Parts: sequence; structure tokens; C-alpha cells
Amino acid sequence: MRTYLLLLLMAGSTSLGAKKIKLLVLDSPSGMVQVRVMVQAGSAYDPPGLEGLAALTAEMLIEGGFGPPGEPVTKERLAEITRPWGSAARPNVRVEKETSTFRFTVPLEAFEEYAARIMKPMFTQPLFATEELDRLRKETHVYIESTLRLENTELLGLYALDNYIHEGTPYGHLPEGTVQGVGAVAVGDLQRFYRSYYTAKNITVGVSTSDQQVHALIQDALSRVGRGIKAKKLRAPKASAAPAITGRQLLIVSQPTTIATGIHLGFPIQVGRQDPDYWPLYVVNVAFGTHRDSFGRLYSDIRNARGYNYGDYSYIEWFQSRPFALFPPPNVPRREQYFSIWIRPVAHEYAHHITKAATWELEHLIADGLTAAQVEQAKNKAKVLYLNLAETAGRLLSYRMDDDFYGLDQGYLDDYLRAIDRVTVDQANSAIRRHLQSAHLKYVIVTDEEWASRLAEDIAAGSNAKGKGPAEYNLEGHEENGELVYDIPPEMEEIISQDQEWENHPLNIPAGNIRVVSSKQLFENARLIEP
Repeated sequence: MRTYLLLLLMAGSTSLGAKKIKLLVLDSPSGMVQVRVMVQAGSAYDPPGLEGLAALTAEMLIEGGFGPPGEPVTKERLAEITRPWGSAARPNVRVEKETSTFRFTVPLEAFEEYAARIMKPMFTQPLFATEELDRLRKETHVYIESTLRLENTELLGLYALDNYIHEGTPYGHLPEGTVQGVGAVAVGDLQRFYRSYYTAKNITVGVSTSDQQVHALIQDALSRVGRGIKAKKLRAPKASAAPAITGRQLLIVSQPTTIATGIHLGFPIQVGRQDPDYWPLYVVNVAFGTHRDSFGRLYSDIRNARGYNYGDYSYIEWFQSRPFALFPPPNVPRREQYFSIWIRPVAHEYAHHITKAATWELEHLIADGLTAAQVEQAKNKAKVLYLNLAETAGRLLSYRMDDDFYGLDQGYLDDYLRAIDRVTVDQANSAIRRHLQSAHLKYVIVTDEEWASRLAEDIAAGSNAKGKGPAEYNLEGHEENGELVYDIPPEMEEIISQDQEWENHPLNIPAGNIRVVSSKQLFENARLIEP
């Protein structure tokens, strides 16, 4: 694996006229220069009633036209200019809760021209064309109202849980915004957001070359960001932790014609990457629910042994793009995190049973902890995962930027292997006791309209929680006294016994804590659910 040298060139904002931009430098031998421009402002900075402003502002810098008004670089012109430099030269942006990160990759020999024609005018001369805002608003509405609400069961459940846990806080809406919020955004709002947060002191740039000329070009391109538009500044939001959960609460979302039921649960935790318990809890989570891998206990028990779905995973921090990404995408940093379990869709008739199974698994992880052997196995698996986290210059650069966001003296990837080695079984079990619990949970279940009310009634009553029986496991049977009796082979006895325990396990979610809503009610405004 290729090794790169990371250098922090400038950590302050000293000024000789214009303010300097903080540069984080990855010294890569590649002839392609990767650039990440991270603005410390994401959807959590959206003013009330204008949810989606951060995302629209970022997208409009790229697609809303920039440069001289008489000769603007339009969306179409941008594609023409960048085409000779490759598709990665066209800027793209990822807007998350606390950051908006622009990314582009340019040949080193073309960087001077790129900085002059694209980077500098895009960040310092945005035009915010009204017709482009109208187009982006429509595209966002289609995504929320059609793609998310009606077409993608997994994304719907993941985002619904995210919003459900953070409801009432600045984190409590989609990064893309809400239907009403996006519709309310006007050009003047874009200008105010840009003027407020797109400033030199609020920007960190990651660049994959130590070439001083490239650094100078970046400084020049961004030195006057935010100054070209005169607008009243917005007031930055106050930090707000996720509200405490009381008991177990369930939101059942009915989605038209969905073919299987997705299950999610979680609760807030106060563990970030800078916390001493982060790495012990990371090892615990590898043992319990490794993402998109067969190693974790959840996957082993629900998917491998019983074949209910495609996979079952757990998380100690937000994992963006879960249905599509094999490894956690960087540049999605958050100061507020939560523990969650993701049960990929199961057949509707097994939803109650598997909700109980996931809850039972969490309860027994907390009660039993991990053995020394299990911790060592998880540590070995964690080391294998590292190879994928650090496999490209782009990931290394992006992780370094996240290190800066979290204020890590020792880089996440730099310390990863040593940190894993240091974890002991006592530390792992102590982290479980301090940070994991099962008494206060929020559940989101996304199911078909015909099953939603029935599932709510069954969970409230504690009934009809059957899972697979011997016939579904393809076991052979014989008749005794007119009844079919199945022959249970020794290797299936424990599974059948566990199935019975799951079936009878109490969820303890009273009817008053269960709400059934249509997917069409979600993401309408900052309240998550439109009454």
C-alpha cells in the first residue's frame, strides 16, 4: 500500500491584507491534484423555515452561474470547460449537518488555468441565477416527495430515524431540506447564507500536493470569498444535543407497495472520535454489527443462520450512503452521534419477530459483554477494515480534514492500528456499560400500507411475533397420531430454541408510544411528521 506524508502547513488565519485559508496538505506523487474545500456550515445552519438553504447555496455556487454577469459560466459552460480535464474536474459538493465540502480533481499542469477560470470565480463571484434556483428547488422536491418518500425503503428508514432521534434540534431535518423549507428559499436567502458562512476563516482546504505554486493559487482563489455580495449576515445556530428518549418509542411508516419491511432503532451517545471510549466502542461494534460484512453477530444470527434478509448492522456514528457504500465515506463529520441498528428489509410477516430479535441482541450484548476471545477476533477484523479505509489518496486527504474538524492531535488513520491494539477486553466491556442501553430507544419501521396498522396492533399487544418455523427451514417431518412432527437435527436445535425465545421476548412498547404515519407525511417541515 502506498504511503503518503501528511503536512499541516497553516493552522491559523494570519493576514497580510486578505486572510489566509487553512491548508491541509497530502504530499502525493500523483500528477492529479485533488482538492477538498470544506465550509464549516451545513444543514444544521439552516434558519427555521428555510430548511434546505445550506444545500441550495452550495449547489448554486456550482450550477447557479458564476463569473462576470455579462459572460457567466453556466452549468452547461462549466461542463464544456472541465471536460478536457476529466469528469472529476467538474466540481461537486456534499452537504451534511455541519459542513459543505466541495471536491474536484485536476491535472497538475492545468491547475493554474483551472483556478483562474473555475475555482476563483465560482467561490468569489456567484450569480445565484433565479432560473437555476427554480430548477434546483424542483429537483429537490422530486427527490424528497418521490424518490425518498415513495421509492427507496432503506433510505427512507435511515433518514427517518436520523431525524426522529434529533427532532427539535438543528440536526432534525434532511441535509437536502424539507418540502416547505426548500420552497421558501429565495435568492436573497442564498446571498445571506453565502455572506455569513463562506468566509476565509470558515474554510479549510485539503490539497494532495506540496507544490507551493498550487498553494498560492488556492490562497488567491479563495482569499476574497464572501466579499462580493453585500447582505445582512445570519445568526449562527446554537449547539443542541439530541433530546433524551423516554422509554421505547416506535414510528411505523407506511410506504405504498413496498415489498419488504425495514427496521431501525437507535439512541444518542456522547462518544466522538476524540473520546477515550471511542476505540473500545469501535471494537465492540465490529463484533456486534460490522457494516456490509458477515463478521458481526447481528449478521451471523439473523442473516447467515436464518436467511431473513441481506444484512444486519450496527453503528456508533453516522454512516452516510449506507445502502450503496461498502466503507464509511469521509467528510461527513458530526459533533452529535448516536448508536443505531439497521435491519435490512425482511418479509412483512416476520417484521415483529425480527424487531424483537434485534432488541434481544442489543440487550444481551449489554448484559453479557464480550469475551477476551471475541474482542481479539474483532480487533483482527478491525485491522482488516483499515486497509480499505486508507486505500486511496482521496480518502487519506479527506480523513485528515475530518481530523482537523474533530481537533485530533493524532490522526484517525495514523493512530488506527495502534489504537485497536491498545483495546482490552475490560475497556470494551466498560465502554458497553457506560454508553449502551436498551431501555430508552427510538424505532422506525418502514412497511407496506396494508401491514402498518396490523403491525402496530401486534406490537402493542405483544402478539403474532412468529418467525420461521421448521417448514421454512426446509426440515423434514413425519406424521404421528395425525399430526406432522418435524425432525430437528442437532445443528438446528439451538436455532429453533432461540427462535422461540425471540418470539416470546417482550418489546414493552405501549400503544401510546406507537405512531403510524404515511411516508407522504415525512420531511414536509422541520417537525419530521406533518400532522
